[in-house]
Amino acid sequence: MIWQREYFGAVNTNWVLTVIALCFLMSMILIQYVAAGVFGLLGIVALLQLVYFKRVGKKLTLLNDKNRSRMLKGGKSEWALTFENNGLPIWNGQLRLQFLDAVYPLSDQNVSHSKLIEIVVPLTIGTNEIVTVRVPILGQKRGLSRLKGLELTIPHLFGEGSILLVHKPMLRMEQMVYPSIYPLKDLRHPSALKPGDYEYKHSLFQDLFSPIGTRDYEPTDQFHHIHWKASARMQKLQTKVFTQKANESVLLILNVANHYSIISDLEERIEMIASYVDFYYREGIPYALTVNVRSFGRSPYLFLPTGDGQKQRQKAMELLTVLSQNDLTMPFPRMLTHLDMHENLPMSVIIFTHDTKEISSYVAKWTKSAHVDVIGSTSIGGDVLWKKHSLQSS
Repeated sequence: MIWQREYFGAVNTNWVLTVIALCFLMSMILIQYVAAGVFGLLGIVALLQLVYFKRVGKKLTLLNDKNRSRMLKGGKSEWALTFENNGLPIWNGQLRLQFLDAVYPLSDQNVSHSKLIEIVVPLTIGTNEIVTVRVPILGQKRGLSRLKGLELTIPHLFGEGSILLVHKPMLRMEQMVYPSIYPLKDLRHPSALKPGDYEYKHSLFQDLFSPIGTRDYEPTDQFHHIHWKASARMQKLQTKVFTQKANESVLLILNVANHYSIISDLEERIEMIASYVDFYYREGIPYALTVNVRSFGRSPYLFLPTGDGQKQRQKAMELLTVLSQNDLTMPFPRMLTHLDMHENLPMSVIIFTHDTKEISSYVAKWTKSAHVDVIGSTSIGGDVLWKKHSLQSS
């Protein structure tokens, strides 16, 4: 069943139909044919109204395809609901939508102001017609907004009363509002101790697929690096020169736990992480992300493996978007222990936590092989201020 039907005023219509029938009979008995004709016409109208109420909406369907739209905080999108009606036409219907307040309708008319926003929009659709109702919305705050309820009220055509259709299947339309992003710079920490994709002239590693020139041959050069065409042209042996590459992969570690609750500045923390993610995406730097929120799977906490590009950015933003004050956390040192035992740390590790004492032993160990930053943050007037303790490998 797609729609749950509730009738309002049907009893009154039945009483009116009964009274009209009695008046029609009395008019016929008293041979008042004009009055009988009037009552007969009213009876036909009331009867048609009952039939209309019984059948309207039975062949109305919502194209409930899974759809998730994404926007930044302050961005614009829309709820787009497409209806197909193969039954009786619907006139002057009132469509009532309910959704979470991560987004807010641009039109402030017929809107209830609460955590669950409710808006009413008109709907008129004929027989064998497809209509799309669009509700423009604005990204109000970070989070995931789902359509929680959909109701359609169809009024009585000629009097009081209405029918309420409540959509029963789960609505599969979502709006995801990403956190705000701040511009960052000077976050690159390439390491010459491991091969990667970053061009770094002090690196010990070369990209053999990216020759950039030649130089005179030296006895220590490998034989298969000789450039024979250049050697023939220069009349002496020439060796290929390759681009030097370094590794600058990053692991972002976020601590959202404050004893047995969530930290009070969760939003500021998430915006800071999102800014780092956006910077690494634009610079093409591979990164991983981990948060000490309990999860199911290979890791007992939220963990996004190392990657880069648009898909990695989308996964990271979605992970940050769904974090909330109601998440179940795990002790931060326990997560660091699991990371130390089961994951290969990249060349740069950035830890976001207020409590630096509980992680001092891990920082001391990791700085022997990686660049480690421990960052605390506050937010004043929308500007991110960083308290940074940088511990670099010797």
